[in-house]
Amino acid sequence: MSTTSPTPALEMRNITKRFPGVLANDAISFDLRKGEIHALLGENGAGKSTLMNILYGLYQPDNGEIVLDGKPVKIANPRVAIANGIGMVHQHFMLVPTLTVAENITLGQEEQRSAFLDLQKPTERILDIARRYGLEVEPGAYVKDLSVGLQQRVEIVKALYRNVRVLVLDEPTAVLTPLEVTHLFETLRTLTAQGVSIIFITHKLKEVQAVANRITVLRQGK
Repeated sequence: MSTTSPTPALEMRNITKRFPGVLANDAISFDLRKGEIHALLGENGAGKSTLMNILYGLYQPDNGEIVLDGKPVKIANPRVAIANGIGMVHQHFMLVPTLTVAENITLGQEEQRSAFLDLQKPTERILDIARRYGLEVEPGAYVKDLSVGLQQRVEIVKALYRNVRVLVLDEPTAVLTPLEVTHLFETLRTLTAQGVSIIFITHKLKEVQAVANRITVLRQGK
């Protein structure tokens, strides 16, 4: 495991979120240190994904605040989250199957604003990221032709391409083979060693014990 800094990379303070008939998050406080893997553990319906969807700007909290590196921020939408160095790999991947790996990774970025997209420089950067973090990908391959494990790898590279500092993984092992899980854990350790902070959402205690620096357990939104 990497040595972590006591200074929080992220704080979520007294986050409350209500849906009709449901109090999904009940004044939850959560923090993430720089360079650590913090597991968010709980059964389905405990409020884990809701809390992280608030962090990523998909939901707005009814109460509470988010603090990044000591500064309060308002995450109005995922674009704002990305601009603040927050990335999220959802349980159901957000990739376009008919596009290539490189096209998916650069989708929505500055390079995509040209109708005549030159992927040479982005491809070089993608390959550099892949080598640096042990995330081998083929930029020219079509996503529809990739295994689930490789698609997840593309999602992680996509987040790193956007200079992520806080990476949320929502039930990342649910669709992986045991060998792919082992490779994922190696990747997470490499990421944290280089200063990335990771939130690992799961309900599997064995995985938490294998990879996490700290654990927060949610029960019924608390």
